[in-house]
Amino acid sequence: MKHPNKQIMEKLIAYGPERPIVAAIVDSKGKILSMSSGKTYPLEKCTDPTAHSEVDAIRKACKKLKTCFLKDCWLYSTFEPCPLCSSAAIWAKLKGIVYSNNPKYRGLEDNWSFIKCKEVLKRGSYIHKVKLHENFLIEKTKHFFK
Repeated sequence: MKHPNKQIMEKLIAYGPERPIVAAIVDSKGKILSMSSGKTYPLEKCTDPTAHSEVDAIRKACKKLKTCFLKDCWLYSTFEPCPLCSSAAIWAKLKGIVYSNNPKYRGLEDNWSFIKCKEVLKRGSYIHKVKLHENFLIEKTKHFFK
């Protein structure tokens, strides 16, 4: 399967802007193994600050496959993974990440995560190298936070 894949990202985009950050783990054949829109919102009901969409999708896929490693899988997200989520991709040994929107279009703060996904993946490449496709179909997601 070739990445980035338009059909997979469009499936995630279909949930927005009501759910602006949706993530999925995709296997080597293009099958979506897990999806999540996170469990951190609304903030007043949050009981797990690490339950971001990307981390939750990784957890679900690992549980489903009964493994810690998702070597042939890709993470798709409608928003740029933060440092927590980017690091989780490294530790899960994902093959790659495809994301759409980025902090420039978040609205509230331009540099909300302070370390770009690309930088986290670069710094963590000695542990595991993760491929990256940035701003894929961004024209369809940059209005999600307005």
